[in-house]
Amino acid sequence: MPTPKSILRSQIKAYIRQIPQSTLDHQSKLILNALKSVIDGQSSVACFMDMGRGEVRTLPIIKYLFDAHKHVYLPRCTNTQISGHQVLRPGVNSHPHLTFHEMQSLAHVEALEPQGKYQLREPPVQEPHPHPPNLDVVLVPGVAFSLTGGARMGHGAGFYDDYIHRTSHRHGKRPLLIGLALQEQIVPQVPTEAHDHHMDCIICGDGTVHWFSNTKNA
Repeated sequence: MPTPKSILRSQIKAYIRQIPQSTLDHQSKLILNALKSVIDGQSSVACFMDMGRGEVRTLPIIKYLFDAHKHVYLPRCTNTQISGHQVLRPGVNSHPHLTFHEMQSLAHVEALEPQGKYQLREPPVQEPHPHPPNLDVVLVPGVAFSLTGGARMGHGAGFYDDYIHRTSHRHGKRPLLIGLALQEQIVPQVPTEAHDHHMDCIICGDGTVHWFSNTKNA
């Protein structure tokens, strides 16, 4: 039987796929403008490559990060069986997780081709598979976000929740988590579970910035 989370996820995905290109571009510009002051003074920033529709446009953000002389990282989807990294979920032999790779230039990013199970533009395989870098900021995608406490709902594979747990275990802390949300992705409440991590900050498609106190997830 579908869970409330899976039902909400399906509804929001169907809705945001219909957002016009002009609306995506406008909201993405407002998000980038707001982001600049939020990450001022931060050195290492992980972003993500948008999927082409229904998400904040991230290439302009990545261009800004390079122009601002940040260390820019992008994620790659893998699993513990491929990477050889520690299995963090009890009762399973392998599970999905992210590796983050430093990009050398905007041209390097622009040359990335869709690949893998999800056909995302992501970095190529790096051997050995890198452990979580000590990042200052992670810009986090999602399907839906709530401005009540910073709850986030992803696509359901658990990539980012696993990464946050993994980097906290390795470095003794987690980076600043900033959710990038189109206006259409903001909902009154997101169903959460014990393993779900909340955002420290959400930047919305109207250019507003919302901060949260989530010390229990730090």
